[in-house]
Amino acid sequence: MSSKGTWLEVIKKYRVYILWFMAFLSFLNAALRFWGEWEYFVGVLVGQLFFGQAAQSYFYDKYISFGGGGVRVEDGSMPRLIAFVLALTGYFALFLFNGYPWG
Repeated sequence: MSSKGTWLEVIKKYRVYILWFMAFLSFLNAALRFWGEWEYFVGVLVGQLFFGQAAQSYFYDKYISFGGGGVRVEDGSMPRLIAFVLALTGYFALFLFNGYPWG
């Protein structure tokens, strides 16, 4: 058994818990950082949920959509993995957002 197969089996087995945990972390991050600053709160929360839905699509072997484009299941595992990594990068990058310096 390859390590890639083992990793994917773990992801598939616990995908519901991983997605709930990601959604919980998104709301907790937005609530703790931006409570009362609603434009940042909603923006960060929607951004993280946007990237989270791309991760969900990867976990469930569905079409991964990013804005006007996306990656189909038929495109192969490497483009889907690249889209998944980009989605997770965007998801975690929004944890670093701390508002605009001019706002």
